[in-house]
Amino acid sequence: MEVDGMSKYFQSEGGFLASLRGAADVKAVDDVTFDIKKGETLALVGESGCGKSTLARTILQLHRPTEGSIRFKGTDLTDLSSREIRPLRQDMQMVFQDPHSSLNPRLKVGQIIEEPMKAHDMYDAAGRRERAEKLLESVGLEAAHYHRYPHEFSGGQRQRVNLARAFSTDPEIIMCDEPTSALDVSVQAQVLNVMKRLQDEFGVTYLFISHDMSVVRYVADRVAVMYLGHVAELAEKEALFENPKHPYTRALLDSIPVPDPRSTGERGTLAGDVPSPTNPPSGCRFRTRCPKLIQPGTYDVTREELADDAAGAALQSYDLDEPTWRNVIGFVRAVDRRSFTLENVEDSPDAVRAFLDERFFAGSTPSGEPADVIDDAARLLAEERWDEAADHLRTTFEEPSICAARRPAYVLEEDVEEERFVACHLYRDSETDSSH
Repeated sequence: MEVDGMSKYFQSEGGFLASLRGAADVKAVDDVTFDIKKGETLALVGESGCGKSTLARTILQLHRPTEGSIRFKGTDLTDLSSREIRPLRQDMQMVFQDPHSSLNPRLKVGQIIEEPMKAHDMYDAAGRRERAEKLLESVGLEAAHYHRYPHEFSGGQRQRVNLARAFSTDPEIIMCDEPTSALDVSVQAQVLNVMKRLQDEFGVTYLFISHDMSVVRYVADRVAVMYLGHVAELAEKEALFENPKHPYTRALLDSIPVPDPRSTGERGTLAGDVPSPTNPPSGCRFRTRCPKLIQPGTYDVTREELADDAAGAALQSYDLDEPTWRNVIGFVRAVDRRSFTLENVEDSPDAVRAFLDERFFAGSTPSGEPADVIDDAARLLAEERWDEAADHLRTTFEEPSICAARRPAYVLEEDVEEERFVACHLYRDSETDSSH
């Protein structure tokens, strides 16, 4: 399967009338490109709300894409009508996240497993029952469970029924939408082992959606990391876990709990919330939280590429050393998020600036124009004009960065043992000196 430039936008709340008033669309998936190789498990990971489930449903045409193409065995699914795509659904199935709501409570388990076979005119009644009973045994249940209802099973058993239903049409690819996230850890392992065994037995391909990196490391062959509707990095599993390239990938891996009682329990975390998909950041979607935001002037950016004239006026290189730049950008984000207070600080610019120096710039204080901008921010904060201070700091330090001015394209990195795609301005095309 090949996904090329696929986007899926939804109308914001208010529907058609809101769109007439200029309400922004929800950009759930935006210009995503990747492929899925036959017989592999491609894991799709990222925070909740980043568009993983929407991506899978759009691939299956449960949602029609806004833009782009989706080719399955050489056929572009986006060119097909609902009637034309129906025969292909036999080869494309899905395991949904919730093992409770995804099973019809009024049907017996046998009927649930047989339903896809009936829809595609597979076998006669006796043949469908025989296959359903065999599939129940294949997923670790008993043929005698054929006559039971879903409420008679535990969550893990229901997910096994979901697997049996997905395999009933002998598909070539199955979208697994967080199939173990609602299960206990011990049950998760059992279901994952069943899935791996069925993959070996039937030669099926998985797109495995998850936000649990430990599960991904167990089941995946390759991993695609998704953030706010974009795929940030795509690499072989071991290469990605051992040597992550994208800052967001590194942050995800740093957040994995360490199963060691001697550990302090401290893990890397990202500050701030995921931006709204109705108004995503310009340039790189991850820039508002990225710990590796590139300093303005490091790479050439034209004024036309900046967000507004005010940002264009600040187009220059500050030439700050790395620790000082990190202190500056940390201060910018702290003001934007109001993650500190000035309750016990005298309401004068000098007192506020002294507090800021101690809180954010100890041992690495900027000088020159950056220091003047921070003085301006201290004056605004002393007057409790937080929004103005945040706008002034963003306009000066963040928006002139190449990370805000240009959207990174995918770089294909080829080594002896790995091939990966990374969408980050930290990696550039040396021949054209253009960002990727």
